[in-house]
Amino acid sequence: MAKEWSKIEAFAHFGAALTNLRWSWSARTTDGGTVILALWSDRFSRKKTPTEYEEAIGGRTPEWIARPGNRERLRNLIWARDHCDGMFRVVMVRAKDTSADPREISDCFPKDDLFMRITYLNEATGQFGAVAIVRD
Repeated sequence: MAKEWSKIEAFAHFGAALTNLRWSWSARTTDGGTVILALWSDRFSRKKTPTEYEEAIGGRTPEWIARPGNRERLRNLIWARDHCDGMFRVVMVRAKDTSADPREISDCFPKDDLFMRITYLNEATGQFGAVAIVRD
């Protein structure tokens, strides 16, 4: 049977602690060398090689964009872009209901074999895209 991970445990697996269990969706290690993002599994496009991810912000209100979790994630994405060659690690998150807003987590786990690199970042909204990369 596969291990069941809490969000805290999944981030800790990569050496990072969440600022807030409820609203944090990203973190970075204390040395700043690694950024970790929780990404919804259904937002990956595996039809293309390499695999792509796009965070859908369309239709989000200014209040949502200003929420602490989105602002923190944006800071961490900017950090990854500016200090980590655009790369970050992934905590994979599955939604109980992909059409719900807000979503609830069904389960999550650290994705050890997945490294992503930011392909674009909208600093006004936090919308971003990323692509899977191969690491040596």
